Amino acid sequence: MELIIAGLLLVVCIYLLGFQFMKSRIRGESAHLSAEEFKKGDAEVFAPQGEEEGAYKYTKTWLPLTAKFKEYAKKLPKDKLYHRLIKAGSPMGMLEFYAFKILSCTLVTVLALMFGGNLLGGNPLMLLIVAVGIGFFIPEIWLNGKINKRQFKIRRDLPNIIDLLTLCVNGGLDFMLAVNRVVRDMRRCELTAELEEVYRQTQMGKGRREALKNFAWRLDMPEIYSFVRTLVQADRMGSPVGEALKMQSEEIRVRRFQMGESMALKAPIKLLFPLFAFILPVVLVIVGGPIILQFSRGGFNFGF
Repeated sequence: MELIIAGLLLVVCIYLLGFQFMKSRIRGESAHLSAEEFKKGDAEVFAPQGEEEGAYKYTKTWLPLTAKFKEYAKKLPKDKLYHRLIKAGSPMGMLEFYAFKILSCTLVTVLALMFGGNLLGGNPLMLLIVAVGIGFFIPEIWLNGKINKRQFKIRRDLPNIIDLLTLCVNGGLDFMLAVNRVVRDMRRCELTAELEEVYRQTQMGKGRREALKNFAWRLDMPEIYSFVRTLVQADRMGSPVGEALKMQSEEIRVRRFQMGESMALKAPIKLLFPLFAFILPVVLVIVGGPIILQFSRGGFNFGF
C-alpha cells in the first residue's frame, strides 16, 4: 500500500517538475513593482504583465492545470509572500513558489515512504505528517537564505556606492544623473540593479521621492530606510545632497563596524557546539584510549 501511495506521489512530482521546467519564462528589464502598484491590485498574482512594468512574461504551456493553479493562487494571501520574493531579488514568481512547495512536500513524502518505513515506530500516518511538514518548510528556509544572502551583499556594497554618489554629486551632477553614472560604470551587483530600477522609474515619469520610497520598500533594510530618509529630508529642506550622503556613508560604516564586532563576540558561543560534538570526543579518545586498553589487558602495573 505504501509503495502504491509513493508511486502516485512520484507521478505528481514528475508532473510538477514538468510544470516548472517546461514552462518558458522571459524576464523583462526588471521584475519589480512599487508598493502602490501592488496594493492597487494591478498586477497578476505571479506575473505582472506588460513590458513597461518590467514584468515576467510567460508563454503558453502544454500543462492543462496551469490556468487552475493560477486561479487558485489568486485567492491566496499575497502581501507578505510577494514582499519576501521581492526582497530575495525575485528568484521566482508566486505561482512558482507555491508549485515549489507542493513539489517539495511531494518529494520528501515519496522519499520518506520509500526509505523511512521503519522510522517513528513504523506508523505511516505519523511519517506522512512529519514528511509533509518538513517538505512545507524547505522552500521557506531556502527563501529566507536568499533574502539574508542578498541583504548581506547590499549591506557590504552600500558605503562604497554612497561614496561614489557623493563624488559625483560634489562634481556637479544631479543626484539621478549620479545614480545613472554609478550604475553604468560600477560593476554589476544587487545594489546597482536596484538603483538602476530607481533611475528607470524616474525616467518613466515617477518623482524622485516616490522612486526612492519604492526602492526602500523593495529592500526593506534599516540602512536603506535611513539612506532614503536622509535623501528625502535633504530634498525637502533644500540642503546639499553631497553633505547628506557623506554623513550617511560614515554612519553606515560605523554601523557595519559595530555589526562586525557583534558577530565576533558571538563567534565563541557558536563554536561551543562543534567543540563539544566533534573535537572533545576525539580528545577523549586520544587521551583515554590507551588507559582503557591498558586496563582491559590486566590492569595497571605500578611497579610494586
